[in-house]
Amino acid sequence: MKKNTMNLRKMSALGVAAIMGVSAVILPVHATVSAQSAPIISANVQNIAPSLIGVKVQEKMLSTTSKYLNTNIKVPQLMGMVDTKYQKELNDIILSHAEKDLAQWEKDAAETAKKAQANHQDFHPYELYISYNLKSDGTGSPRGVVSIEVITEGSEGGTSMPRIDTYNVKNTSSAERVTLSDLLGENYKKKLDADILTKMKNEPEKYFFEEYKGTSEEQTFYMERGNLVIIFPKYSIAPGYVGSPEFRFNLNEYPTMSNKPEGVAMLHLNKVAKYTNKKGMLMVSLRDVANQLNYEVNWNQRTKTADIKKGAQWTSVTLGKDSYFFAKMAPKALGSAPVLQHNKVYVPVTFVSQILRIPVQSL
Repeated sequence: MKKNTMNLRKMSALGVAAIMGVSAVILPVHATVSAQSAPIISANVQNIAPSLIGVKVQEKMLSTTSKYLNTNIKVPQLMGMVDTKYQKELNDIILSHAEKDLAQWEKDAAETAKKAQANHQDFHPYELYISYNLKSDGTGSPRGVVSIEVITEGSEGGTSMPRIDTYNVKNTSSAERVTLSDLLGENYKKKLDADILTKMKNEPEKYFFEEYKGTSEEQTFYMERGNLVIIFPKYSIAPGYVGSPEFRFNLNEYPTMSNKPEGVAMLHLNKVAKYTNKKGMLMVSLRDVANQLNYEVNWNQRTKTADIKKGAQWTSVTLGKDSYFFAKMAPKALGSAPVLQHNKVYVPVTFVSQILRIPVQSL
């Protein structure tokens, strides 16, 4: 009985899992979303710190003229992101997925209805519902992370199989996808998988332990009030009455799963934007450096200054000013002042090695 239930319309997660920070739990039987590349973003603003203002959602309704399909479709469109171009492209992707789902369900419902009429059989209209939940508007913890969940559920009159897509992005001037590695560090999987299994063992009657294979590279998750929530497809590790299993972890109370680890050994140059200036000095993106080394950056547009801090450690750089310091050390010149290139602040690579005193891995 368990296997029959599990095999009922069970399909693997495809398509949108790799796009713009989206993870897909499972595709319904009629979904036709195909994989796409993440859009190339070029921000039009100079703010490099996460926005202090939460994003909002504007609802877009889709309907059908088909008499063979009943729908209730509410498509979320984000508003208030700092990177407006990224916001537009993300909204277009979310809307496109809904429109493709609707078109496919209309087509399949019409074809099935035609066959039923030809065979003198009764036909009951198919159903398609799309809803959403804004889980984090970017003002909570971790700061700047926006999480939105989109639920697509279609039915042919029997048991339905929902698809849950989650979009997790950093609301900064150069918005980008947020991954589990970004939140938990590169070596998170072994620990996270073990902790999920522990939670399952606390309620053994609810889960199929032999079906649990751990988290995947494109694991579906969202952030909510400082909690990381891991989602699995319906029927994948539990019977249908459980729905889509969720496992919640508080990042503040779980040090091994709170952002990136403090003790980053060195800066990896192959992971940061960089260029060589006219003086022959290698310049690196301050934002990329801060993200990799787990520093928080706050941008002051009026003074053209970026404050960089991690715990009690603090420094700042100012555009056009070749003067660098760290904590209480005396300011020193590095030969090049911070500059703005392509809406990113760049500093000499020696800022990392001599000011932050963190080793730099050569190319």
